[in-house]
Amino acid sequence: MKDRMNMYKIWAPDNVLWTQWTKPVLFASLPCNNNDGNCELKTSNADHIHMFDYNAAVIVDLPGKESVDEGLVLAQCGYRPVPLYNGVYGNSKFSMIVDVQGIAEALQEGADILFALNIRADAPPVFLLDSNRMTGQGKEPGKYDNRWCVFPQDMPSASLLLKNGIQKIIVRSARIQEDLAHILLRYQNQGIHIFLCNNDEIPKELKVSKPSLYMSLFYRFKVTLGLSRNATGGFGAVIPEPQIGWSNRRYYGYG
Repeated sequence: MKDRMNMYKIWAPDNVLWTQWTKPVLFASLPCNNNDGNCELKTSNADHIHMFDYNAAVIVDLPGKESVDEGLVLAQCGYRPVPLYNGVYGNSKFSMIVDVQGIAEALQEGADILFALNIRADAPPVFLLDSNRMTGQGKEPGKYDNRWCVFPQDMPSASLLLKNGIQKIIVRSARIQEDLAHILLRYQNQGIHIFLCNNDEIPKELKVSKPSLYMSLFYRFKVTLGLSRNATGGFGAVIPEPQIGWSNRRYYGYG
């Protein structure tokens, strides 16, 4: 069950429309884990979200493993969890700017739970994000910079959602982050209603504020300029040590 490919296939089954948006990079870089013990599903009251039934998709933007836990709770309610984590797992927990160890362990353990659930192929999606994706600590030479963000291309278009009966988006988060606002405003402008839900409160419809560089060709360039791309297609690379040039060598007494 812990084989990386098998685990990915459980989270991204072939017969599901939303599978094409599941990000493989974190699965591909997961450390081996041979612990096949039983995993208990987090208990939570999801009535505040399930009240919208099958005409709503959910975006869970919570910190670390909380997003996976929430996705599994909603999977038990009939939703299809879609991991969008696009930051690579570093060499160790202490080397990574964004600690994704909790997410990695939750995905591994959650695969057993998800495998046992009989989720409909046409179930509405619940997209899973880590709200800490851009807020890691300790950016310095030698650290593994796996900060990442979500772009409009990382999620289905408004027309595809509407075509599949999705008329509402519920965001499970304390606030709307700027990268997500670029996506949600596109949805809102196409007639999809956006709701925000923090904790177990009733979702409240909101008007998404226009983010900086909205619909600009420079937006993606500006954001990715400060991030570290990985050969696997996601985000993650070691921050290089500063190079010592000839002038620096003289300054430090080398010449």
